[in-house]
Amino acid sequence: MKQSGWWVAWRLSVGVAFLGVAGQSAALEQSACPPRDKPVQVDVRFEQTRPFVDDSRSRAWIQDNARALHHPIGLTASQLSHTLTVHFEVSGAEDRRSRCLYLRKLSLLLTYPETKIYIANAYPAGSCEYQAIYRHEMEHVQVLNAHQERHLSDWRDHLQELARGVRPLLSGNPKQTQQEVLQRLDQKVRKEIERLDRYQKAAQAEIDTPQNYAKVRASCQGW
Repeated sequence: MKQSGWWVAWRLSVGVAFLGVAGQSAALEQSACPPRDKPVQVDVRFEQTRPFVDDSRSRAWIQDNARALHHPIGLTASQLSHTLTVHFEVSGAEDRRSRCLYLRKLSLLLTYPETKIYIANAYPAGSCEYQAIYRHEMEHVQVLNAHQERHLSDWRDHLQELARGVRPLLSGNPKQTQQEVLQRLDQKVRKEIERLDRYQKAAQAEIDTPQNYAKVRASCQGW
């Protein structure tokens, strides 16, 4: 009986609708597939944030969008995006309905794709005030980058732990099974993102203090 094997990659990105399958899950039997000793390859990457400057907004607009902050003259807006990719090896006899699925690679890409620095349009480019606001907002961007770089090793450990939890699976519907595994792993990745994001927000709050705002204003005379 001829045996076959191939690689299948599934990718799930934030912001992209992922259509689930109604009804019961594909039948999974972990014990029916022989174990494989090959380790799962884990890859984690972070793409550095490169902000875009928007100096067309009014101070009133910036204040409205800053919400909790009091009378800001600049604002940094960003949203973390992640892409989780899983690669499976699918093997089994061609004349059998069910196939064995083996997780072979788990990849995570983290990025802030649309980071913007808003500077009030009351301050022309090149002015002391413009440059002071820009330097302050770039501190926020540096926190974003430093936070993700600092936790890359934590992410590798976390993905290794997730990978160890995916045992060989016997499925009559390999495509559906792979989708379900990807969705389950992505839910856990999202929870870890939310947990780690608390540290990033705390670091950002340390920048937006009355003392730091006072330093920014003291550096120029034309406010």
